[in-house]
Amino acid sequence: MPTSSTESSMRIALVHEHFDADHLEAVKAEMLTLGAPTIRAVWMEVYGAWVALEGCHRIRAAQALGLLPLIDEVEYSNDSIVLDDKDGDEWQISAICDQACRAHVIEFAA
Repeated sequence: MPTSSTESSMRIALVHEHFDADHLEAVKAEMLTLGAPTIRAVWMEVYGAWVALEGCHRIRAAQALGLLPLIDEVEYSNDSIVLDDKDGDEWQISAICDQACRAHVIEFAA
């Protein structure tokens, strides 16, 4: 499994594809000051990618700014989490990961 502190490239599957362009610009502006984001994600060897459990705008902003996100690794499980979207929906981590084959993937290159 890759370790985020030494990776120079990575793939991250987004928890959802939609985004708000105005919010994305605001996140990019904040990231210029704060630096690379930390994203909770599950490593899925079968996809060769991290499956993000949050942070779709932060991931897109990091890519646009040439920053490599830091990963706060979460284990694959049936535990529930609340997504950071405006609905605050609760999902099982395993359900998010199992649907990642349909997710939009953001690639970060070295």
